[in-house]
Amino acid sequence: MAFVRLLSLAIGTLYFSGSGAAYKKKPSAFTFSAEGTGYQLGGPHIAPEIRVAPDDLPGVIRVANDLAADFGKVLGVNGTVVTADWKTSSQKTSSRPIIVIGTIGQSSLVDNLVTSAKLDVAAVAKKWETYSQQVLQAPWAGQDSVFVIAGSDLRGTVFGAYEVSEQIGVSPWHYWADVPPTKRQYIWASSTVRTEGPPSVKYRGIFLNDEAPALTGWGHANFKDSQYGSAFVSDFYKRIFDLVLRLKGNYVWPAMWSSMFYLDDPKNGPMATEYGIFMGTSHHEPMARADKEQSRFLKGSWDWKGNRAGVQSFMQEGATRSKNWSTIYTLGMRGSGDAASATLTSSALEEVIKWQQATLTKTLGKPLSEIPQAWVMYKEVPGYWQKGMDVSDDVTLLWSDDNRGNIRRIPIGKEINRSGGTGMYYHFDYVGDPRNYKWINTIQLQKTWEQMSLAYDRGVDKIWIANVGDLKALELPTAHFMALAWDRASFDDPGSTTEWLKDWSARQFGDDAADSTASIMTIYGKLLSRMKYEDLSRTPFAFSAVNYDEAELNYKEWTDLVASAQAVYEKLPSATQISFFEVVLHPVLAGKTVYEIYTKTALGGKLANEHRVSANQFARDVQTAFQTDKDIAKRFHTLLNGKWNHFMDQTHIGYNNWQEPSSNSIPKQTTVTSSVKNALMGVSVQYGTSFFPTTAKLTLPALSRFTAPSEQRWLDVYARDNGTFSYTITSDTPYVKITNAKSTITAPGAGSDIRSIVTVDWTAAPAGSSSATLTVAGSASATATVILPIENPTVPADFKGHIEASGAVSLEAEHFVAGGNEYVVVPDYGRTLSGVKLPTKSVSYAPGKGPALTYSFYTFTATSSASLTFYLSPSENANPTSPNRYTFAVDGGAQTTVQPVPLNDGSSQPAGWSDAVVKGSYVKSASLGKLAAGKHELKVWLLEPTMVLTKLVVDVGGVKTSLMGPPESMIIS
Repeated sequence: MAFVRLLSLAIGTLYFSGSGAAYKKKPSAFTFSAEGTGYQLGGPHIAPEIRVAPDDLPGVIRVANDLAADFGKVLGVNGTVVTADWKTSSQKTSSRPIIVIGTIGQSSLVDNLVTSAKLDVAAVAKKWETYSQQVLQAPWAGQDSVFVIAGSDLRGTVFGAYEVSEQIGVSPWHYWADVPPTKRQYIWASSTVRTEGPPSVKYRGIFLNDEAPALTGWGHANFKDSQYGSAFVSDFYKRIFDLVLRLKGNYVWPAMWSSMFYLDDPKNGPMATEYGIFMGTSHHEPMARADKEQSRFLKGSWDWKGNRAGVQSFMQEGATRSKNWSTIYTLGMRGSGDAASATLTSSALEEVIKWQQATLTKTLGKPLSEIPQAWVMYKEVPGYWQKGMDVSDDVTLLWSDDNRGNIRRIPIGKEINRSGGTGMYYHFDYVGDPRNYKWINTIQLQKTWEQMSLAYDRGVDKIWIANVGDLKALELPTAHFMALAWDRASFDDPGSTTEWLKDWSARQFGDDAADSTASIMTIYGKLLSRMKYEDLSRTPFAFSAVNYDEAELNYKEWTDLVASAQAVYEKLPSATQISFFEVVLHPVLAGKTVYEIYTKTALGGKLANEHRVSANQFARDVQTAFQTDKDIAKRFHTLLNGKWNHFMDQTHIGYNNWQEPSSNSIPKQTTVTSSVKNALMGVSVQYGTSFFPTTAKLTLPALSRFTAPSEQRWLDVYARDNGTFSYTITSDTPYVKITNAKSTITAPGAGSDIRSIVTVDWTAAPAGSSSATLTVAGSASATATVILPIENPTVPADFKGHIEASGAVSLEAEHFVAGGNEYVVVPDYGRTLSGVKLPTKSVSYAPGKGPALTYSFYTFTATSSASLTFYLSPSENANPTSPNRYTFAVDGGAQTTVQPVPLNDGSSQPAGWSDAVVKGSYVKSASLGKLAAGKHELKVWLLEPTMVLTKLVVDVGGVKTSLMGPPESMIIS
């Protein structure tokens, strides 16, 4: 017969793609050997002199000092900052390396190099946030060479300086993730001119949100509170701005739960502008005024209809206060406290925005086209827009995801060509329905890539801002999001996230750890795409404790991941171990522990139902894991003498509604207490709910030569009470083999359960259907009978495709046999293997039109009630005029078109959304009716580029209830 190839399993084995797909990593402009070439910037006891013009912007002088200190972190000796005008500098030579840093049109040093034809800035000048780095020969008399960092504007210069810092070995995460600097003896700058910019997205930044108890508790412990009781003062924001700029960002929404950015510290506003940061306010804080200012300073209620004069005066004060600072003004209005307004109508909201724009024009003395302004299309607000609101084109429409990483809208129609453009507000943290998630990282980077690439490719390029919660614990998704926003072109390939992860990991933890770390965090993201920690407490437990060994195998992936992360950690230098623990090992250890609590609670309940003594051990394991969760948090809090104390204060175990519990609580455990001395031996079989001695005859699921390896057949023999007994397992057929066929069990103890794996020698087994009888004989005359159905069918020699086993055919979406050239395969996307989608710029197709994916499968079971289940990403109908749909047909028969997500008016989430986002998938089944045994061809047409297919399952009578569906079937190729 044809060669049989085993492919990935939905549960049990995760394949790390590592496809070699291109993340366009930029070559380094620096080398570090003693025999380097180019211009030497550093050596033993040698660091550069950094020259900056006194007429340059204060933010440039500031970053020059940062760069000097960064050279010190790497070389052991700081650079020296020299403030000098062109005349002084050109008359002053130095035996030390010289770096000239400055802004075109602001710096007399840079401008005179340009006018003297020494420096060519044609590729940089007059562009947004662009810089060049180059070595100049003989810049002035007596000086052989200098290294120049020239920026088109303040941030261009700052980015150019921080790029040097990162290239020589200082991570943007030097403070927030304690990444140690890479020590160098020598630093050489390449003679190649390096130019970067403009960025893909104009305004790119982060939102500090949901910041209590973690960030707030940490802030109170580390900074002197303002007169209003906030810890978020200028000393705090210096650290935020440093990170954002080193990540080549330029935009911040400040913490707002209990703080007021402009009032908590009078330095905050002007300092942001000096650094080069645009400040905004969140989706429900218009006109640069914090939510908490309303209760203190607003005269009357936050009600446009009932208190228009008071609201206008309040908003006017925000514009006046911020008029000399770099601000992106949030427009519009929601109800008080981030709630929907009970009185605002579409026409009233149009009035609000028109008044706000008129106020900004008058107060700032600029035309609207020169005033950055955003209307955040959040929660119910898109409903207003969808009903036909009209606002000035100067406003950036800042669309949002659904708070769970699924973007709700792409620009359509006249939205595409708005002068204000469109943006995206995206979530890595959230408080609200269906559950908060604000503890640690639960983000799959591949999904971020897919969703934000869709947004960008459809024109969303004016603003990207991510809700990063407390920031700490969300370092990785933040870094990825900002890298995408800066240079989307480097991420064109669907496998680029993996390559970026390798590159990022190498820069944080070293080359030797790069591939392993990328694999670990890829698998971590996949495990969390199945269910976030806060959702695990839902009952019943989502992962089946019975079918497909789902709960067991999912938990095993966690234990394997911990082993992998621990192995990398132990090989790292001690200084690097700290940062690796914070970003990689901690979430893996902590995540595994929470999954252990809920998984062993579910499995322990099953064991207790079977009266297994081991149920009591599972209950003890849960208690231990609950304590381990506390111990892991303590370990985090005591790092570096308590530097990050309070960051793991967030409750995360024991949710029973959308809001966080007041304290972590252990789930109720089921234990065994009653005596069954007269029935000491127990036997259970895979996927079974009956057990011996309650049932004397048990039946295993059928074992086929085409059964997926993760479905290896097993039976358990176990103690149902304290005591000792022996057993033997025999088969009535010689070609059935059994491990652990004879043993003695003593309870209590570690060996109170013994699992026996049942296999078949297929060369000796009879063709077709048969069965074997296994006899489990225990002491005290206890005997159980286990029937093993055996299926040894054949398929035509020329067949290629998936093969049925146990009444099901499970197909990973990327394993089509034809038609994939016009589709995109996103490696490591979703809950199992990957995702398949149309290109982001694809047109919408009519049912049954456009490119089709073809799948080949073979069934042995004839049925009149076959069904087909699609597993799709929980994507929204991002184009409301053309909702997500797919068409399918089997064996050339009638085509069926399905719309998995209902349309609505944009003011709320569609039906079925909550279940889909909790479980990480829309799961839609359709009847196929009569399906004969034999070869079949399935064609699938995805009709929209806003949806992703991950898996399909054909049920011919054997599919069992589970979260993930059956593991992928064998493939003959």
